[in-house]
Amino acid sequence: METPAIALLAFFTAGWFVLAGTDVGTGMFAPWLGRSDRERRLVLASFAPFFLGNEVWLVAAAGVLVGCFPDLEGELLSGQFPVVVALLAGWVVRDTGLWSRGRGAGPRRRARCDAAVACGSWA
Repeated sequence: METPAIALLAFFTAGWFVLAGTDVGTGMFAPWLGRSDRERRLVLASFAPFFLGNEVWLVAAAGVLVGCFPDLEGELLSGQFPVVVALLAGWVVRDTGLWSRGRGAGPRRRARCDAAVACGSWA
């Protein structure tokens, strides 16, 4: 019974790494890929419709980890708590920047949202 759970965990984790790698990589280099405000909007719009779908893979992997391997989950989260908090904070900052960029009218707000996307992606 352990082998299918390991295979499922590997499948969901690999799916997230493959699909979210483009989102994270594009977010990391968005300041250099888009030189003007219009170009940055196009860069972020290239992956914005897909980033929630990619997060589903991560949530599914976490669900398999918690449900099938509670001891491993306990060791990972308690031993690496600062790393997990930093990753979650980066995830939230990146998503907030993506969601908020189109809602602001001013160039300063868009610049802050672009910075949040880049910083959250680097985290």
